[in-house]
Amino acid sequence: MSIGGSHHFYVRLAMVHLLSAVKLKPSVTAATFAETVRQLFASLEQQQLLSTTGPVGKRFPHPIMDTDQSDLDTFFVMSFESRAQLEEAVTHMTGSKDLSSETHRQLWDQLDSYRFTCWED
Repeated sequence: MSIGGSHHFYVRLAMVHLLSAVKLKPSVTAATFAETVRQLFASLEQQQLLSTTGPVGKRFPHPIMDTDQSDLDTFFVMSFESRAQLEEAVTHMTGSKDLSSETHRQLWDQLDSYRFTCWED
């Protein structure tokens, strides 16, 4: 439940978000990675396994606001309508033989290191 204003309450469906923080292998260009991510997003959206996405972004090392000590420098967010949709997407990407699972494998091959963080609002 979200609270808006001092006397207004409203209920909306909780979204689940996934922040992917990655470091690319030295041989992978940012453009190549962004295109692979775009292909994965398109495939998952077509199958209704993804609600919204954000752009692929590069780290901005702000001296106060960026306190993460890792060397991860590329980020993107995927949002799902529910935990069930997230689980369906994970199962699909890791267990099927179609385009999105192949694209997911290509994405993994481009990563040197990574960290994933999920949250629900």
